Amino acid sequence: MRSKRSLADSRAARPRAAEGHLSRARTPGKSADLFTLPTPHNINMDILPEMLGYQLRRAQVTIFGTFLKHLQDEDITPGLFGLLVLIGANPGLSQTALAQAVGTNRSLMVGMIDRLESSGLIIRRNSPTDIRTQAIYPSRKGQVLIARLKNVVRDHEKSATSALSDGERQTLLRLLCRLNGDA
Repeated sequence: MRSKRSLADSRAARPRAAEGHLSRARTPGKSADLFTLPTPHNINMDILPEMLGYQLRRAQVTIFGTFLKHLQDEDITPGLFGLLVLIGANPGLSQTALAQAVGTNRSLMVGMIDRLESSGLIIRRNSPTDIRTQAIYPSRKGQVLIARLKNVVRDHEKSATSALSDGERQTLLRLLCRLNGDA
């Protein structure tokens, strides 16, 4: 099993498809509308570049890769960062509420919560409203880390979207929020 450091290093070392730009290329015997990626072998991507899911996934891989590079010394993933932000903004939530907020199931949430707790970033307490559940709170260490990482992640997002103007970035964000039902 690889260490977390070597896993992050191997992810960062992988070539990222989003570093190139899509272009329309004329390929002998192919339609002029064929999308191709500039690759050493000029791989025919067929309909993939026109697929929203494919482009969203490529963007996610690129942004997560640069996130891991920016935060490699913090031993924090994008998922753990998001969870910490939610816990910091909503102290006292249950694991079930957190799982619903991030769109995952409760069983997957347990491992993430365990990791944050073992790192001293969160504290579990009995819920003041339901004795069957535990409420999750940021620890003092967690609060300090959340405040510091918010700035680092904002800088990362700005860097990761540097190919877009501020207006384009806001438009993309607004459209993705609408697509996700958040608008």
